[in-house]
Amino acid sequence: MLIAISPWLPVEHILLLAVFCLIGALDDVRSLSAGAKAAALAAAAVSAGIITGVWWVPIVIWIACNAVNMLDHADGLAASAVAAAFLGLGGDIGMAGAGACVGFLCFNYPPARVFMGDSGSLLLGAAIVLLASKRGFDASLAWIAVPLIDAIFVTSRRLLQGRRPWMGGTDHLGHTLLRIGVNRQILPAVYAAGALTIGLIFSA
Repeated sequence: MLIAISPWLPVEHILLLAVFCLIGALDDVRSLSAGAKAAALAAAAVSAGIITGVWWVPIVIWIACNAVNMLDHADGLAASAVAAAFLGLGGDIGMAGAGACVGFLCFNYPPARVFMGDSGSLLLGAAIVLLASKRGFDASLAWIAVPLIDAIFVTSRRLLQGRRPWMGGTDHLGHTLLRIGVNRQILPAVYAAGALTIGLIFSA
């Protein structure tokens, strides 16, 4: 996915996104501790703030990376939501990002044959914020609204139950929708439609 969007990105953004992808790959291969992963993401996020010159970018990009990572709990969800966000943002890079996600969905749509892992989810979280940051703080939050809502839901739920928020489980919104009867083949489309609708409404 990084290769697909690289022709429309400045070199410094490509290198920055490669760092996020590398952090995720290390976690996929070696299972980094929660503290080490958070610190590595924080360092990369600060670098994003330095490169863009926007003070709030490190905060939003760190949140977005973790939110998209948490959204990747069922086949097709993360890629569908981020594809919709890229599509809504438009432009050549937006179309390239949406196309990269759709290409990945050909193999990740339920039942998935390929999984993005942390390397893909951290990359997508960082990429969508870098693109949306040009439109301001509100737009950046709007285009990560779906993963952000899921992350807030599951984090609040786990804290209330006395559990660690970063520990995996089947208590996400997606799992809840599946349990009440939403078809798993339809669920990614529901997330994509939600991401596109919320993004367009709140970034208008």
